[in-house]
Amino acid sequence: MAELVTLTTPITKPTQSTITIDRITIDVTAKAILIQWLGNNGEAASAAYPTPAILNPLGALQPTGAVLLNQLNTLNMSTTSLIKRVLQRLQTDGYIAAGTIAGTPD
Repeated sequence: MAELVTLTTPITKPTQSTITIDRITIDVTAKAILIQWLGNNGEAASAAYPTPAILNPLGALQPTGAVLLNQLNTLNMSTTSLIKRVLQRLQTDGYIAAGTIAGTPD
């Protein structure tokens, strides 16, 4: 086992109260989607939706990248933006906490 230090006082991360989508990568060949986001504290995180499906942070089987890719190809996004749909999916799958989605699509 490598050497390490156990801190007397753990390092506390800054509060994170907002999340913004930084990058969405769609791999059509692999039928996979990768979503990366940033918190207002600068902390980055990501979620992967491969095919076949994996368990999400809630311990449930999440949708495959193939299913999400098919939805993206057939959705009418005139009323709900792509980014809002992605944020809703991340909330549903437990990657980010519940909260209000607000703002104007870019």
